[in-house]
Amino acid sequence: MPRTTDAADATPEATAGECARQRSRGSHPDAASRARTLAAYAASALVELPGHIGDEPVVPAARSVESDGSILMLVPPEIGAAVLTSRDDVAAVLHLVDVAPVAVPQRVRAHCWVAGWLSTPSGSGLGRAAARLAAAAHDPALLTSGAARSGAVVRLEPGEVLVDDLWGAEHVEPDEYGAATADPVAAHEAELLQHLAAAHGAELHRLCRLTGAVAKGDRVAPVALDRFGLRLRCTGPTRTRDVRFEFTSPVNGPAALGEALRSLFHGPGGSESACA
Repeated sequence: MPRTTDAADATPEATAGECARQRSRGSHPDAASRARTLAAYAASALVELPGHIGDEPVVPAARSVESDGSILMLVPPEIGAAVLTSRDDVAAVLHLVDVAPVAVPQRVRAHCWVAGWLSTPSGSGLGRAAARLAAAAHDPALLTSGAARSGAVVRLEPGEVLVDDLWGAEHVEPDEYGAATADPVAAHEAELLQHLAAAHGAELHRLCRLTGAVAKGDRVAPVALDRFGLRLRCTGPTRTRDVRFEFTSPVNGPAALGEALRSLFHGPGGSESACA
């Protein structure tokens, strides 16, 4: 039987000890890898430039994360010009918002803020940066040069990172963020969660029934998936609670993930918890 902990009804103090035990045994993604995952895959992004151009945040037309954690973005030309001509460092904050890809209550899963300084790639570095953005946006037009490009390419060098998600709010040191990698499941998560919601409702209900977290008439939907486990959201007329099922061991990609999910659905069940 899975281990049962009701997170939605518990106080933060009541769940803190269990969450700490989970972290100590490495059963969930750490804050640095969660931030790297959000930098690469969060659905929404806004750039704020305090004291520079205008007061309104800017939506990057494309973004891509470099191996060192710096973030390439395609922004309006006037921002690129301001960065290029500024005599001082241009500070910026990238605000990332992650939303569950299936319809659930409280659909926003995470916020992440990456604060740092903007620079403009030049020479061959600009061409490489444009190619990275074109690949990330699936838009070959971004490979064009000069005035033909639909915006300016800038790079954000992180100086401070804060992630606030289903696991809680944590500051991440820039060197830890730079050394981390995105979750290997993240690129496929939306498609997999939508498939689970559409085709595996009975299995999801069975898992929640094993824990006692679901009552008759409750709706169960998958809300998050990572290399360590699956989080379900059980919703009834008067309550919403999350239940997390951990895989026997972390997975490293879609093939291993399929086997881990089959084991979860048809085996004795993984360990379950609900640190939110």
